[in-house]
Amino acid sequence: MRSQTPRALPWIKPERNSPVPMQTQIVRWLEQLIVSGRLGAGDRLPAESMLVERLGVSRVTLRLAMDDLVARGLITRSHGKGSFVSSAVVQHDILSRQGFFDTVLAKATRPEVRLLAFEPAVPPARVAALFALEPGDRAVRFDRLYLSAGRPVMLGTSWLTPDAAGLSRADIEGMSTAAVHSVLLRHPIASSTHTIGAELAGTTVAQRLGLTARAAILVLTRTRFDAQGRAREHNRHAIDPSTYEFTFSAEGDAPGELRAVAA
Repeated sequence: MRSQTPRALPWIKPERNSPVPMQTQIVRWLEQLIVSGRLGAGDRLPAESMLVERLGVSRVTLRLAMDDLVARGLITRSHGKGSFVSSAVVQHDILSRQGFFDTVLAKATRPEVRLLAFEPAVPPARVAALFALEPGDRAVRFDRLYLSAGRPVMLGTSWLTPDAAGLSRADIEGMSTAAVHSVLLRHPIASSTHTIGAELAGTTVAQRLGLTARAAILVLTRTRFDAQGRAREHNRHAIDPSTYEFTFSAEGDAPGELRAVAA
């Protein structure tokens, strides 16, 4: 729901002598407020007249900055009502074959997927057992941060079986793990299991997603198997529920659409 009353903001004074144009300074200021969660989806921005006065810039400079934010999908304008922070909720049909990588690229606003880490490592005991590894054996770990309109929506930590050790960052940077299994590792995924729960973000996840440590997040845990029933991938996705939601459709007497969310 939109907040009709503009929030109190930490104001800046754009520097006229800076090599960074004043309109860019304004864009970066508002973008940081949105990414950090200080301004949330649906929040109304102060009126342009107030922004001009408080920032000490011309109406033309402000308009250029606001046009940039609109073009980037961060804010929307409503005639006669003002400017609002865009809703960047990504909807994911949990029953579809589309994974997180493809869903974000297809449905997010200005999607971005960052590969944060990619390295051989000794997995947790649960993952080692899934992969039938001996104590001390290494698997391949990689972390991805998913963003929509510059705002983090999900942090994924994935483990692949040791045969993925021959891959490079370049091999998987622009490819979903389903494609990695099928195209590069030659063992297509045949089935998977999923669990969805909710918990507090904690320090590390909160820093990545721009949340507080005690913010509620969704957690989806998934294991993927090849045609022989061997576990090939295990991952954990920590999700900001204000930006990403799960849906699924059903026929018959079941509800037409259900959502798994965290308050």
